Order: sequence, then C-alpha cells, then structure tokens
Amino acid sequence: MNAKSPAPGRGQAAARLLNLIAALLAHPRGLTKAQLMDHLEIDDQRQFERLKHALRGALGVALQETDGLYRLAGDGYAMPPLEFTPDERAAVALALTEWRGSEIERAAAAARTKLTALEAPGEADPPSPGAGAGGGFGGPGGFGGPGGLDTALRTRASGAVEIISAIAERRAIAFDYLTGHSGQVGRRHVEPWRLAKRGQAFYLLGHDRDRDARRVFNLDRIVGAVTPVGPAEAFEGPAPGQAHALLQAALAGEETAAARVKATPEASRVLVAEGATKLDHGELRLPAADLFELAAWGAALEVVAPAGLRGAVRHRLEGAALAHRGAGRQPNEYPAAGPARRENAGGQAGAARAARMVSLVSYLRGRGRTPLSELADRFGTTLAVVRADLYLLWLDVGRGRGGGELVEFDWSEDESEVALVDPQGLDRPMRLSAVEAITLIAALRSLEQADGLMEASAAETARVKLEAALGPADLMDLSLPPPPAVLGTLRDAIRLGRRVSFRYVDQAGRDSERVADPLVVFAVGDHWLLAAWDLRAEAERYFRVDRIADAALADEAATPHPVRPHGSGWSGRADLVADVVFAARERWRAERLETLAPPAELAGGSLQVRLAVSNPEWITRMALGGGGAIEVLNPPELRDRVAAAAAAALSG
Repeated sequence: MNAKSPAPGRGQAAARLLNLIAALLAHPRGLTKAQLMDHLEIDDQRQFERLKHALRGALGVALQETDGLYRLAGDGYAMPPLEFTPDERAAVALALTEWRGSEIERAAAAARTKLTALEAPGEADPPSPGAGAGGGFGGPGGFGGPGGLDTALRTRASGAVEIISAIAERRAIAFDYLTGHSGQVGRRHVEPWRLAKRGQAFYLLGHDRDRDARRVFNLDRIVGAVTPVGPAEAFEGPAPGQAHALLQAALAGEETAAARVKATPEASRVLVAEGATKLDHGELRLPAADLFELAAWGAALEVVAPAGLRGAVRHRLEGAALAHRGAGRQPNEYPAAGPARRENAGGQAGAARAARMVSLVSYLRGRGRTPLSELADRFGTTLAVVRADLYLLWLDVGRGRGGGELVEFDWSEDESEVALVDPQGLDRPMRLSAVEAITLIAALRSLEQADGLMEASAAETARVKLEAALGPADLMDLSLPPPPAVLGTLRDAIRLGRRVSFRYVDQAGRDSERVADPLVVFAVGDHWLLAAWDLRAEAERYFRVDRIADAALADEAATPHPVRPHGSGWSGRADLVADVVFAARERWRAERLETLAPPAELAGGSLQVRLAVSNPEWITRMALGGGGAIEVLNPPELRDRVAAAAAAALSG
C-alpha cells in the first residue's frame, strides 16, 4: 500500500494522546513526567498538562500519579465489560438523541462513538420488526429516532458541560449571573449539586458561597463562561435523593388548587381531555387550577369558585387589557448573535478524534476485512475521515523517541477494505468520561420514568448495567411528559409506513376527523406532539398527542415526506413574527421558547424576544394568562387581538 503520511501537525493532538496511552500500556509500573515528555517529543510542560487534562476529562482515562510516576489505574483507558440486548441498545440509542441541538450534544456524540465499539460482528444488523431502532448505536439513523420518536428538547444551555464536570468532581465554579427581578449581573461562586432540565431550560441547584445559602440558577441567565474554582473533592453536597427533592421543590412554582368553572362546549372538550371532571349544570371541576391557564382561556371560561380565584383571574385579565391599550412602544434592538464559544476547541477535537480512532480499532477486532464504507456508516462520518484516522493509526500511533511498535492493518489492494493485524493494546472500547456517563444515565432515567414507552423497561436494565460498570451517576434530572395511550399506535404507523386516521380536539375545542401521513412524534415541554402531513390541509401540521382519540392505522401506505427537525415552534407554520416582552416574573416562559434573535435584556429583569407565531390563538392566550406581565408589541393586528380578547372576557 502506498499511503502518504498526513501533513505535519495534522492529527498531532490525537496521535499524542494515543501515544501517551500506548506508552503507559507498555510500562505498567509507570513512567515519570520527564520520560513521558521525552517519549512524546514535547518540551512544554503546559502542553503536557493539557494532554493530562484531556486524557482524564474528555477521554475518561484512569490516569494515576503516585510518587512521581504516572500509570494507568484499574481498567486504564478501557470500558469495563458491557453487553446489551438489542432492546437495550435501542433504548440507549434513543437516550443519546435526548441531547440533540444542545451544548451537551458533543458529549452524547462521543458516547455514541465509544459505545459503537462494543458491537460484536453481526450486532449492527437491524432487529426484527417491533424491536425499535437498529441494533447498533452508531450510523446516521433516522431523524425521528427509534420507532419515529424524538425526545430531543433542543435546550441551548451555556456552560452545561462545564457544570456537569464540576458536579462530578465536586469542584466549585464561578460565573456571572443575571438576576431576573433586578436585571443586575453579579459574580457568583457556587458549589454545584444537581442539574435539571425542564422544558427548554436547565436549572442548577447548589450552594451560593457569596450568600451562604442554597440557590437555584437558570443556565440561560449565565453571562459568559463557567470556570472551575479551586481543587476537586472540595465539598460534600446532599445525597442524590435529597438533592433531587430539593430541586423539585424549588422548581414547583405556584401552588395549584381545585376549582369549579363554567366553559364553552369547545373549551370543555379540551379541559375534559386534560383531566377535568363533569359536574351538574354544565360545570366542571378542575383538579389543579393554575391561575395563568385559567386567565388564558379568556371569555371561554368563567371561574365559579372559589371566590378568591375568581377575583384573581379577573385581575389578570384587567392587567392584560391595560398592557395592550393603544399602539404600544417600539421594540428595542436585539443584540447581535455572538460567536460560538470555542474554549480549548483544538483539545476537544483532538480528544474526540483519539476516541474515534480507538473505537475504530476496537470495532475491527475479530471482523476480518471490513469495508471502509461500513466503518463510515457505523461511526456517522465520511470515508475520507475514516481513511485519515486509519492512516494516522498506521503511521504514527505507537511511535516515539527510541522507536516503538505501530498499530498494524491489512489493507485490500484498492484500499476499500481493512483488517486489524496488531492493535498494540488499543483494541478495547474506550471508557466513557464522567460527563458522557452522567448525561447518558440521566437520559435513560427519563425514558424509564415515562411510563408507557416501549423502551422504558429496556432503558432501566441498560442503566443498571452502565452504573454497575461505571459507578453511580445520579447527578442530573431529566423529565419527559407522560406518554398518552395513543402514542404506541402513532409510533407503529411511523415504523410500518402506514397512514393514520384519528379524531382531534384543537386548542380552541374544535372537534374534527383527520387522516394524515405521520412523520415523527416528539416531546416539547409537558406534551408529546405528532408532526404529520395532513391530507385535508395538504401541508405539514402539528397535533398534541393527548388531544388525539380513536387513532387507527389505515389500509393505505403513507406517502413519504421530508422530515425536518422540530423545535418548540410546534404550533404550525410561522405566518407571523412577533416581538413580545416578558416581565421578570414571567421571563422563565420566554427562556423556554426558541427565538428568532438573541433575547434583548430590558430594565427590571424584563426580556424582549422575537418569536415565529403560526397560530395567533397561542400567543393571545399566553398574553391573557400573563396578566400584563406578557405584552405583545407588534404586529399591530396581534396586539389588537389580545386587547379585544381581554375586553371580551371582562365584559362577561
């Protein structure tokens, strides 16, 4: 084979990381810093420290330093033995999609790469129908994930990866934080305990050292970078169960109480579908009456009792009417989108490539000659990347001052296939890093706690296996909405490529019969949504799954349609662009929405956002529920709509 060596410096960080592992594998008793630096042909001690940090952090390697000697502890770089059933692999593959579109996505991608190396020959074949997704972890897969399900919530949380690392290491962190009520930015020094994801937002529970008190922080209000402070193992936080309870209590929000209401027939249909009980004289009993939701119904709902709640709802509607009186003010300018943070981007890329290279070696073990196209497919990359990785392994890994044995491959004549000959000890799957393990285990917990998902039991057994191999990692809370009864039918329709018919009650309470080609079911906030091609509208539409009834697979096959990523703009087409101000007490709602521009901070902790609005009813109800704390600035017709809806509700 006539291969050219990579250009000088190309892949250098990845090769040095693997050469560091290879040197430690060859000297189990340990090597000094000077010996390792000499072997790696580096003279800069800061560069050596960066390599150590990447080895321990991004690659999860158990590097031990004792009496001036560095050695690999325990399993060293390797993953402890793990075996998953096809159903467990499908559950893990679905859990890894939880982070798509977020800052944590790169950790999930690294975990997927490492887990792909666990697949024995034959395991990458798709399982029989009904078993979920393909049997492997890697590969491009479908957007909708296993069985047409997409659990990604696309949170844009700054500093999440750094915070998860600090929680695992019990290391304090520092960051600048925007206080919601005051609108002031101040420096915080925090002992991080637990992270939770609710809707589109991340929340951190920890001990605020500056205030000597327990606090919860919304990561969307962190300004700038999150930096570690001081040594690891610096504090003892509450036990996982206690931290979970503390965080749940802090995020509970306003207490709700039962209420008796009268509603229009359309509103009644929606409320009954969501758990209300029918009473005499056309009244309903709501088991948990939320003030925001009651006011959001406007003239379609009247609170009968209790009297205090009735007065509070009217007060909210008066506030909405007052806020939308007249033309209103002009929106402020939106800040320009800043460049993506790229701290240590080179180091991250080098670690990611090193992990992929070890995973390629491990995957090739026992397979004989394997097409490079199969490797590219399984690892979700290109032929060019796979070939460059194999060349780097073949030419540079194992090399050092004084020589050394190189990883050896057997190539086909046309270089389209490759077999592993001598792995030089790098043929075991690479261990998950702390961040990768924590995020994967948290996602698996969210699946197993969503009673009714077909992956729930497999997610639990897969999580138990991971925690047994890697240690407990219950440091994070994720929450998926409870699956409605028809979810399984919709997933079957997507998996089998069948058209589906159903009865649907929309947000305004209108009842209709629908026939659609289902595309994907996905989670948004507290609900599951179906994206489907509506045959009546001849367009893509979104439907709340808990408002779907009598779903049945039709005899006809579904017509293929392109499936696009779905964010929080689930209400349909974006026909309107609206500028909306959320006061401090309601800004958390804005922080859970996807926006068309970076939010603009206003005085007093208010937030101005630009939204794509497909259904005017959605933003009208939000403004009514906000009671003046949510104000539509423009377009004028949408502002007038809110004012008219508030006036109609108050005139009843």
